[in-house]
Amino acid sequence: MTTASPSTAVGDPRGDLPLPPTVVARALWILWALALVLGAVGVWQRITEGHLPAGYGSYVPWGLWVAFYFHGVGLAGGAFVIGAGGFILDVPGFRQKALLRAVTVFSVAAILPAFVGVWLDLGHLDRSHRIFTSPAFTSMMAFNAWMYGVFLVVAAIGWLLTYRDESVWLKPVLCLAVFLSILFPSQSGAFFGVVDAKPYWHSALLPMVFLASAVTSGAGALLVLRAILGRLDGASVPGNGFLSDTAAEYAASMAWLRYITLGGLIVYFAFEFAELSIALWNPGAHAPAVELMLWGPYWWGFWIVHLFLGGALPLVLLAWRNRTAWTVGGVCVAVAFISARLNVLVPGQAVGELEGLQEAFQHPRLSYIYHATGMEYLVGFGLLAMGMAVFYVGQWISAALAERLEKQRDRS
Repeated sequence: MTTASPSTAVGDPRGDLPLPPTVVARALWILWALALVLGAVGVWQRITEGHLPAGYGSYVPWGLWVAFYFHGVGLAGGAFVIGAGGFILDVPGFRQKALLRAVTVFSVAAILPAFVGVWLDLGHLDRSHRIFTSPAFTSMMAFNAWMYGVFLVVAAIGWLLTYRDESVWLKPVLCLAVFLSILFPSQSGAFFGVVDAKPYWHSALLPMVFLASAVTSGAGALLVLRAILGRLDGASVPGNGFLSDTAAEYAASMAWLRYITLGGLIVYFAFEFAELSIALWNPGAHAPAVELMLWGPYWWGFWIVHLFLGGALPLVLLAWRNRTAWTVGGVCVAVAFISARLNVLVPGQAVGELEGLQEAFQHPRLSYIYHATGMEYLVGFGLLAMGMAVFYVGQWISAALAERLEKQRDRS
């Protein structure tokens, strides 16, 4: 395997992707429009028909939308840890405040659709405000919701401080935001790990698994974002003109993100191997949730989506000395790593606590086997469209404010 030094520029930053900026921008607009139309259909079904078109039921009440929720907050936390951490540590390729602002906007664009996804999963949408107006902090769910809210406030303060030429508060605020962004992916794992009634979830390693997957998927997403912004630099896209990319800065950031994604994949799958091998080590052991995931109805989610698309294929692509291959590998990691959430979420619910309960009552909603329906996938496209729109608007605001401050400096 050949590698490139993070501090070495390798060619022109726009020479890796064969498509011109206008084609890339047009493709992104088409993707957004398509996701918006499909998402509108799914949301309309959810509003008019309620939960009936969904695949979850009484025994498996958490499905694809809850997985989107945990994946979204993981992307937000992992991306912010890397982007803001790189700025704090003065890592080559992460020193630009404009890039830090883009990372902050991306984190917000990932976490807000995640909130909407879990909001649509609720039975009573009008009661969602109670987690903030009358919280019970002994609940892990309430604790997590408030922690996400505090992170958004602190990240917004850091974003505003980037517009000051010299601010002694910027890095301390970023350190607090990085601490929170490390905390909430691991807390997502603790959300499951504290459930004694589910042996598959009740694991001290689960918070570390969630943190590793958040950093890995966040690095993959930033790898894709950095490639797109580098490709569109100078085009009529909000915020890109203020990156002021040089070949060295672009190459350094891409190389570092490649290394972090590679390292994250290795660490994550080492954790996962440790978790699964312990469950299966004893030949006489019976681990029904693991068996459902590996050999049962969810086998394709583990072997094809998770292990191949989210693991083996990105490892091969990231091993090449080609930044286009790295970008494709980043896409695979950022998208396919939702399977890491589903492989925890669904099999853990698919095993009943009381033997014989499933046979005692017969109804389509009383099933331990869950498969996402078309409506759930359509809503997922809507969440993607929302995230893309939030990022675009956030970049537009960042660019407009930066341009205004630049003009004020010129006049003074």
